[in-house]
Amino acid sequence: MTLYFLVLFALPSIKWLRGIFPNQPSHDNTISSQFSIFDSQSRQELSVIKISLALAISMTTCAVGYGLASWLGFNKGGILVVTVLIVMLATVFPSYLGRITAAEKIGYLLMQVFFAVIGASANVEIVLRVGSVLFIFAGLILAIHLLVLLGVGRLLGLDLAELVIASNANMGGPTTAAAMATVRQWDKLVTPAILCGTLGYAVATFIGVGLGNFLRSLG
Repeated sequence: MTLYFLVLFALPSIKWLRGIFPNQPSHDNTISSQFSIFDSQSRQELSVIKISLALAISMTTCAVGYGLASWLGFNKGGILVVTVLIVMLATVFPSYLGRITAAEKIGYLLMQVFFAVIGASANVEIVLRVGSVLFIFAGLILAIHLLVLLGVGRLLGLDLAELVIASNANMGGPTTAAAMATVRQWDKLVTPAILCGTLGYAVATFIGVGLGNFLRSLG
């Protein structure tokens, strides 16, 4: 995935490839955007109340989600219940949750912790020694995904920046996609990256768990 992210990051810098796709000026490096989650709202002063409220909502949602999963006898599905609860809250109370600007900064901080944990858990030597087949399999999946995405995106007239962020959100999730959009200063793509990645989590998590249980039952 690290190698794939490097490829995605480099693609928009390839002139001949960039020339194949239509260019959206709004996706060029701009410092501010009304659609960015890191807009003027997120630059407001942090307050103890907002930080406490963001953490309280997160912790309560997790506690209720895992409690419901345990009560329903779905002990390994806590993350699924939490996903449903938080998506429901964000859908029912969008304005209220949107005013908790501290949540975005806390999320951005924890995003860095996430990257550090992923990096600390990686061991290239072990992967090359015992996971070469899996490495090749994953590489094929990523390569086919990227080729299909670029081909279909070219037919639909999509911008290369949109396709790169979409691929990142699909393969890496909202955290890596938002980080890439932020670093590239594609401010208008930060929020879509998070939304698409989160939607993928909300939908694909259920499919993945269901498929895993199905395969386990066959074995």
